[in-house]
Amino acid sequence: MNVGYSHSDSNPDVNKWILNFNPRPNALKRLFCLPYAGSSSAIVYRKWTSDLPSTVEVLPIELPGRGARLNEPLRTDIISLALEIAEILSAFNDKPFEIFGHSMGSLLGFEVSKILIKKYKLAPRRLYVSAHGAPYLKKESPIMHKLTEDEFRVELKNLKGMDEDILNNEELMEIFSPIIRADYAVCETYTYVDEKIDIPLIAFGGEKDSTVSMEHLSAWKKLTSSEFKIFMFPGDHFYLVKEQKKFLKYFENILEE
Repeated sequence: MNVGYSHSDSNPDVNKWILNFNPRPNALKRLFCLPYAGSSSAIVYRKWTSDLPSTVEVLPIELPGRGARLNEPLRTDIISLALEIAEILSAFNDKPFEIFGHSMGSLLGFEVSKILIKKYKLAPRRLYVSAHGAPYLKKESPIMHKLTEDEFRVELKNLKGMDEDILNNEELMEIFSPIIRADYAVCETYTYVDEKIDIPLIAFGGEKDSTVSMEHLSAWKKLTSSEFKIFMFPGDHFYLVKEQKKFLKYFENILEE
């Protein structure tokens, strides 16, 4: 069962956005997790909440239009979405926190961090970006959200992140296709504003990711005036899911630094 996080009585929306499968009130810090296009944080980050050290309270962020929020309108603008998320996270100001985002979640995490710092004077301890190049890089792949349905499914198949049984199921694709398209619109209509963040930034990537190279990830270095590190792992664009156990074992050491 998805469990909301009752942290702020002044904003009941917290319970929609923040999932708390494994409450850890005595944790030393929090880790907020943002999903990749078309996914639900309730699924992607469920095991993280129990598999990472007890010193960290893992709080997946569930976006509108998926999971328990399936009937809510999808968002297609990254800045308005980041503003909504930042407002929710601004209530969590009683202990250190970090933000992790995979693919689309990386862009969201970057924008949320900027808003938290500028508007709320609340800086994440670290920002982790995964499987996405720096936002100022020119996009070379097709504009996904504008493709025909047939072209769209071919590209999704090439990414190797979606079960082919789902791709070949018309009823399921009627549900998933609009969600994935909206998320790609979030990324593909994004206009980068030349602005750095003054917090440590750590980038992760898959060694066999055909869409995001080490050079793409290294480009994030220009976006922080603080520490920058990059780590590559076995696997493709979805190494985070396919190699989850290995990644978490390594990631917990970074979290405890």
